[in-house]
Parts: sequence; structure tokens; C-alpha cells
Amino acid sequence: MSTADGLRYIDSDGHILEHPTAMPDYAPAKWRDRIWHIETDANGVEFLHYDGNVMPSNGLSLAGTAGMPDDEVDRARAGKMRYTEVRPAAYNAKARLQDMDTDGIDLAVLYPTSMLAIQAHPDPEFALVQCQAYNGWVSDHSQEGEGRLFAAAVVPPMPDADGVEAVAKEIRRVAGMPGIVSVLLRPNPSVDWRPFNDPVYDPIWQAASDTGLPLAFHPFLAPDLPGACQGLMLGRARMPDGRYVDRDQVLTGAQGLSNIYFTQAIANPVDVMHTICYVTAGGVCERFPDAKFIMLEANGGWLVPWLERLDHHAKKFSWDVPWLKMAPSEYFRRQCWISFDPDESMLGFTAQSPLCGADRIIWASDYPHPDAKFPGVTEDLREALEGLTFEQKRQVTSESAIALYGIG
Repeated sequence: MSTADGLRYIDSDGHILEHPTAMPDYAPAKWRDRIWHIETDANGVEFLHYDGNVMPSNGLSLAGTAGMPDDEVDRARAGKMRYTEVRPAAYNAKARLQDMDTDGIDLAVLYPTSMLAIQAHPDPEFALVQCQAYNGWVSDHSQEGEGRLFAAAVVPPMPDADGVEAVAKEIRRVAGMPGIVSVLLRPNPSVDWRPFNDPVYDPIWQAASDTGLPLAFHPFLAPDLPGACQGLMLGRARMPDGRYVDRDQVLTGAQGLSNIYFTQAIANPVDVMHTICYVTAGGVCERFPDAKFIMLEANGGWLVPWLERLDHHAKKFSWDVPWLKMAPSEYFRRQCWISFDPDESMLGFTAQSPLCGADRIIWASDYPHPDAKFPGVTEDLREALEGLTFEQKRQVTSESAIALYGIG
């Protein structure tokens, strides 16, 4: 589907809210009561049932409020909106296609919402079953999208080498599932804070190389895994008088999620920058030239100076990276893609930089999350692309995604 400007628009990082009741059907019978789902009590109150825990589900509704009036968003933020009252397109494929048509979006790749946290789950056995249930459901959901919806698979926790092997095994399993075009990883060094160039992660990179599935590093806002949010204590609880709890209290369990602004503003780009450094300069791309890596939801305007810095340090401190046969930016150009928000002022500059280029840029709507612009996301993108050639615009709006995900 081309729009009036002659461009196709492919959303490379949309989101889906987990269906309130569907996933238990995709799990073995003995696990179904524990699989993520929502039940309504006799008073009409909805509760999330998840791994033996029961809690009110209204707090999840904010994630499905794109395009809603401000008073409705405020109602969701106050916990007064039921999960089943979110935007219908949040987990209904036919409604999603209608909203995509509103913005002239041809295809969309869907990443999860609640399941963004699955890699931090403390029970790896349950988490694997939950991942498999989600992956089965989202594969079927994408098939309801008339060839226009695709999805990312989720994988279980990897606190140790056994967890890494489980992730690699799930990557190989989902590679043959309809509609699955990528695998979501958190950009967090989960195995005892070991960076991604540690050999412990090699089975994951090998599985991605063998299957051709891109690995999508997508941050999450909680301090539940090693990384910037946890290490910098960005989730440190704030007391009523405005002071934050002291460090000792944080280390003994008082670190929670008190402020999304700081966790996302700081941790998202820091964790993705960390990932780019170890994947490129750390030698992962050198050892696994067929693997594809996607950097999501961390903006992209910082990318060119970051690659410049990595290239500069690779020259000045070459003895620390003796495995490199190319500059870090060259590995990025060969094997990596980065997602931009449609309204980023640095998009055009980055598309014209030889360190990145338009063919390494994809764009993301973040729909149906509350920070998504709906309608109007493609209008913002068109403005951000002003000054580029038609071919560069085409790369950003669709062709990069087609090459990356193998769709189109």
C-alpha cells in the first residue's frame, strides 16, 4: 500500500497488549491456571492471574490508551479503566488494521507489553511455558492480520548458562512459526552482569545466525535485570517528603518503580549504547557475521557520535580490542539497525551519515502505548524526512524493514 507521497509505511516496533483470556489455551493443561490472563469477579472487577498471583488489572490499562482523549488517559492512569476498556486495536487484529489504515501504515511488527518483563521472571521453568504460550498466541494473532501483521517472539530468562541454552532452543523453535519475524531480548547483561561479548551468550548468537531471525534489543522500564536501571538505582523509591530512600535500603529490597520518566529517559539509551558497544567493538559481529541485531525504543539521534567515539577508541586503544578486523561502525553498518521515533530531529542527519545511513534506520510507532501519536504518526515521520532524497525516504519508511524482517 503506497500513500499519496509514493511511500510505503512499515511500523517496525508497534506493540500489542496481551489478550485478556487467550493465552492459557496455548499452554499444557497443568500450567493453564498460572498463565497470564484476566478474570472478572462477581462484582465486575477484573483481576490479573499470573503465576499464582492475583492482582487488580486496571493498572495495565494505561498501556492501551493511544489516541484516547486526555480524560480517558487520566482515568487509566488513576487505575479506573478496566483492561477490557482499552483501545480495541490493542489486541484485536481487525481493529488494528483499521487504525493502521487511518495513518497509512501498510505493515506492522508487533512487540509485547506485559511480556517485556518475562526475562526477569524468577522461575525459569514457568517462564519458558509462558513464553511458549505467548509465542503461540501471537503467531496466530498475526495470521488474523490479512498478511499485514507480524510479531516478535519472547524468550525465557537467562540468569546462567542453562538459561542461555533455553533461549537458544526457543529461538530455533519459533523460527518456523507463521508470522514470527524477530526475537525480543532485553539489552541487559543478565548472566551475572557479564557483557554480551562473553562466550556464555554464544549459543544465542549462533541460533540467530542459523535461523536468520533478527535479535531485537528492546529496553524495559523496571530495575529487574542487570543494567543501567538497576546499577544506577533509577527505581529508587521516593518518600512523601521528596527524599529518596538511602542506598542501603535500596540494596536490601527497597528499589521499586517510582518514576517512569527517569527509568526510561536514562536507562533505555544507556543500555542500548552498552549493547551496541559490546556487539560491535566487543567482537560479537566479527565472530557471528550472519547475526542481525536491532536496537529499539531508545531514540537514535545519539548514534552517530556514539559510533564516532567507538571508532576513535578502537584506533587509540587497539590493544584492548585485538579481535577487530573492521571499525565498530562498519560492523554496525553490516549487521545492525536502529529504530527512530517519527518526530526525532536527528533522523535526517543520521540517515545521511556514512556511519549509519538510511538503510540502517527503521521507525516505530509505539502504538497503542500512551506516548504514541495517533493519528498522525506518519505525518510526523514525513516532516522528519524532509531534505532527504526519495530513495532515502523509501529506505526509512519501508525498505529497511523489508530487508531486516524479510517481509513485504
